[in-house]
Order: sequence, then C-alpha cells, then structure tokens
Amino acid sequence: MKLFDSLLRVEIYQILYVQDVFSRYEEFLAGVTRAFDPKILFLTVIPLVAGLSTTLYSKLLLSVLLTEYANTFAKWVLAEDRPFWWLNETKEFTSLNRPKIYQNELTCEPSPGNPSGHLMTSTTYLFVIFSVLEEYLRKYGRVPIIMLRIAYYTTLFFISVSRMYFGCHFLHQCIFGVILGIGMSKVCLSHRLEKYIVKQSGKKRVGFVVLICLILLGLYWIQKLMGIDPQWAVKMAFKWCDDPFYLKPTTTLVFSIIRLTGALLAFAMVGPVQKAKPLNMKLSIPMVMAMLAFQWIALDNTPRYYGVVIYYLYSLVVNFIFTYGFLRWVPALAGQEIRVSRKSKTN
Repeated sequence: MKLFDSLLRVEIYQILYVQDVFSRYEEFLAGVTRAFDPKILFLTVIPLVAGLSTTLYSKLLLSVLLTEYANTFAKWVLAEDRPFWWLNETKEFTSLNRPKIYQNELTCEPSPGNPSGHLMTSTTYLFVIFSVLEEYLRKYGRVPIIMLRIAYYTTLFFISVSRMYFGCHFLHQCIFGVILGIGMSKVCLSHRLEKYIVKQSGKKRVGFVVLICLILLGLYWIQKLMGIDPQWAVKMAFKWCDDPFYLKPTTTLVFSIIRLTGALLAFAMVGPVQKAKPLNMKLSIPMVMAMLAFQWIALDNTPRYYGVVIYYLYSLVVNFIFTYGFLRWVPALAGQEIRVSRKSKTN
C-alpha cells in the first residue's frame, strides 16, 4: 500500500506538470473532455449513427453498453480515489508541502477513479468506428490505414491529457481505461458473441440483462455488508470539490446503471441488427434529430422532487423508449427497399 501511495505521489507531480504545460490549451482540452463524456457519446453522438446505418448503430450500442457496464463493475471493485480528493486525504504530503492541483466544474465527478470511464468508453466507441473506416479504406493501400491509426491513438492521447489536466484521473487510470476499452472492443465485435446473442430468444436476452443487474446489485450490497459505503466516492467529491454545484447526480455509478439498463433492455428486446434495409437519409437523419431533441427535453424534465424511485424509474423508461425507437422505429419508417434493375436481374 505504501508503494502504491508513492506511485500516486509521483503521478500527482505528473498532473501538475500537465497543468503547467497545457495551461494555454485549457479551452481545447475542455472541449475534448466534454466531447468524449460517456453521457454525451451515449445520448448524442452514438444515436446520430442510427440515422446513417442501423447495423453500425447496433454494433456500436452493444459495444458501448457492455463497456460501460464493465467500467462500472471495475470502478466498484477497484474503488480507487480521484486525484483531487486523494491529494487532500493522503499522508504522503503534510500541510507544509501539500501541492494544490487546479480544478473546475469538469473535475468534480462523484465516482471512483479507476478505470477512466472517458477513456474506456471512448476507446471502444472509436475502435468500432475506426474498424469500419479501416475496412472501407483497405482498398486504398496501407497509408490511409496508418493515418487512421495515428488519428485513433492521438485522440486517446488528448483525452488522457484532458482528464489529467482537470485532475479527474491519475495516469495509470487513463492507461488502464484504454487497455480495458480495447479488450472490450475486441470481445464485443467478435462474430461469435453477436451470433450467440442473435440465437437467443428475446426472453433469454432480457434474462441476461436482469442477471447483469443482479450482479451489480449484489456487488452493491456486498460492499454494504463489508461496512463499505458504495456511495463513498460521492461523499469524497462533496468534501473536496471547490464548488458543490459542480457535482451532477447523472455522473454517479447508480444513475449510470439505471441509464444503461434502460437502453440494454431495449437492445435485448430488439436483438442485434446484423442485416437491415439501407436508410433513406432524407428521412432517417431528420427523424433521429427530432428524437434526440425530444429525448433531451424528456431528460431535462426528469421529476426530481418525487423521491429517488420515481427519479430512477423515469430515467430508465426514457432511455428504454428512445433506444428502442432508434433500433426499431427509424429503420421501419426510413428504411428503403433495394431496387434491382432489369439488367442486374438478367445478368
């Protein structure tokens, strides 16, 4: 434990170095960390793909959902501090030599630090997108593929820098997020997994979702029985965040599980979409944009004064309805038949 604390001490100085070197680029780094926020990816960027390709949206949704579940599980098991509160709690520093790291509204996230959710989810999201692009660019030779991979790792580098700059994560938490993200991507994109899920009935798929929820619920109560408060990170964030108004309930692990469960239930009912009609983008894109607007309005009007149960149940239902809509309604209303010309028939 002493060795690990010494490592974190070194990584605090790494964060201070990053904050010094990149201070002129704070707005750029803030844009990066906002753009790759798992919530923004899940509620804005990924649904936009539903207007372009139902099959790609299906792959992306499955990969990101399972990755976020794995991230939640890992955070609870590892239960690591974030830099902005570890620095104030540790005995590695005294009141005389304790440095102060810079923080703002992007810093104060009320969940454990390891692995980085930003890095883990973004790694999976980008891995899926870049894999599709790589397949398309393969016919143009190796240079475009090399450029694509450079862009992939460069993006992950800047996400890591942004998370360290705002004191959200230690370096090793960023690296671990990338490693787990790549691992989850390869598992989720394997044809065996997709074929296995397709073969299962809707009831069995819903059963798997219930099983995942029971595992996380069991982990929650195991911590309680061991005398560990599952919400300890929320309390630490409140204690050491410069401004409590920076904290948002939507970034807690419990809320994340509710959001994921609503979406995964919808996915389980529809199932992985391996083949779908090509979309008429003149219809599908406006439809998706309208649905996104209604989704954000619905989430902004989440009832906050009728108890925790109503709050969570409402969030679950909203995420279920709109995910189901992107998977089922968009291809049903905007899908177009493939017209085969007479020449191709005769050939």
